[in-house]
Amino acid sequence: MLRFSIVPALGAAAAAASLAAAGAQQPNVTLNPFVTFPPAGVAGPMTGLALTVASGPLALRAGAHISLQDRSALPAASTTSSSSSSSTMRPWGADADALAYLESITYERVTFTPYVFAGVSMGAVDSGSLRVSRPGWSYGSGVALPLGSALGVFSEMRWRMSRFVLPNASDAPAPAAEVRLGIAFRVGGGGLGQAVPVVSSSDGGGLALAGSTSPGTSALRLLSTADEYVGTPYRRGGTTPSSGFDAAGFVRFVFAKLGVILPRSSRDQARVGERVPTDWHIIAPGDLVMFRDEGGINHVAIYAGGSRIIHSTETGGGVRYDDLASERGRWFLDHMVAVRRVTPDVRGLLLDLARGYSTDIAADSDGPDHAPRVATRRRH
Repeated sequence: MLRFSIVPALGAAAAAASLAAAGAQQPNVTLNPFVTFPPAGVAGPMTGLALTVASGPLALRAGAHISLQDRSALPAASTTSSSSSSSTMRPWGADADALAYLESITYERVTFTPYVFAGVSMGAVDSGSLRVSRPGWSYGSGVALPLGSALGVFSEMRWRMSRFVLPNASDAPAPAAEVRLGIAFRVGGGGLGQAVPVVSSSDGGGLALAGSTSPGTSALRLLSTADEYVGTPYRRGGTTPSSGFDAAGFVRFVFAKLGVILPRSSRDQARVGERVPTDWHIIAPGDLVMFRDEGGINHVAIYAGGSRIIHSTETGGGVRYDDLASERGRWFLDHMVAVRRVTPDVRGLLLDLARGYSTDIAADSDGPDHAPRVATRRRH
């Protein structure tokens, strides 16, 4: 009879993830059922369950897995040399990994996030009368693809080391490679995709973004400056109030007023500053929010808090606020792919983030967005 040794392993996984959650603010907690394929001859396909707790680009993951089929029968120990029997063995294992998510990549309207990981592991075969186990460690890389606010898929390649030595050590054993495919279900904290958790405000005065923080001093200055230009008309290639703004031109102009020089296009603006996960519990007022359109990043806005963005939008007639909880705002939610946080120099000095990027307005101007169009109001 097979021992249920995998149960305490799963309990340890949940405990480790809970400890990680206690130390993180607004963590993103996901449940990860998966199937893993170890090298041929070691074991058949294995199925398992993991729990991942992420905060920003770092995450902790713990889980366990068990083979879908028994291993070849092994001879059991006997009190006499002439008698023997066979014992059914089923491989299982457990892992505890630390993950680091890298820069998200958008290709042909699909956004995915590569990551790397390393951690300790336990591999074993188990029966009613015998257990053979071996500790070790493993490392690898993978890619995560969000499919919505609470669902995603991932695939990864893992290399297992049966001894605690570096892979390039002279006495290192050959690593055993395996492929893992799985699903990520959000069970707590932030979302996996671009959906915004909107809740009614306590004073009944509209909608507010759940988990959003109050703007800091720099963000207040930024948003106050941006607000001065509401109503400025949209013009592709525009970079000044007199000529009009396109999306990136507006953002660049506003940041320049605070002494921060950004690249010309939204595509290049998505490469500067600090990367912020596309999680609306983490995004703060003043962050730059990038949107995918026409095959790549082609629109940018400033998050204003309270479930609103301020931007220059062709379909909105120019610089305006858009409510992400509205029908029109849903378009921007569905097309959001990146968030960057740019902090002005606290000493008040010029911060030039445009070095190395093109400043050719004709080549780098953003095209119009394709959100549902609103009636353009005339300026008086």
